[in-house]
Amino acid sequence: MKTRAEFDANLNRLVGFTIERVVYFELDYQDGRPYFRDHPETGHFLDFGVELIDANGRSSCITWDGTFFQYGLGVFVDIPSADVLPGLSYDVTNDPEWTPFLRRRIESVESYWSWAAESMAPDANRTYYPQDIRLTFDNNRSIYLSAAQFLNDSGRLFGMSDDVLIVFNDDVAQRHELGPWAVL
Repeated sequence: MKTRAEFDANLNRLVGFTIERVVYFELDYQDGRPYFRDHPETGHFLDFGVELIDANGRSSCITWDGTFFQYGLGVFVDIPSADVLPGLSYDVTNDPEWTPFLRRRIESVESYWSWAAESMAPDANRTYYPQDIRLTFDNNRSIYLSAAQFLNDSGRLFGMSDDVLIVFNDDVAQRHELGPWAVL
């Protein structure tokens, strides 16, 4: 996959997908603590990514990826998580954040791209990469995924991250300028 059109065509394979199970993947910090729960007011921050599984066992994984730029999002449809996502796995299907999205059909998908410049010069070459993804379901609810993390203790999100943030609420996505609210 070398172009935005190819990325979006692959992402569009999620349209019609119905989530039955959700599995997160994180680093093993050797303390038994699931760090993705550290910022519940924002969402879940994952070191590696998420696997969405349908009733037939079909798998779709979303992780941070370096295809277009060192840190962006990657979407892997019909590829087993073992081929994409390392680390500890946590089945979070029964987490309350996922309840509105389980057994719901993905009706539409959108990718939102950002860029990184090779220097601060106004005419510097820009490299564009997939920063955010929005999945909208048949109940008109959306999930936002972003290659983002908090910048120090500022409460402000920083893109180009090796974390995958999952946001379950439009208001939170808007407050943090994700997806359609991103400022480029």
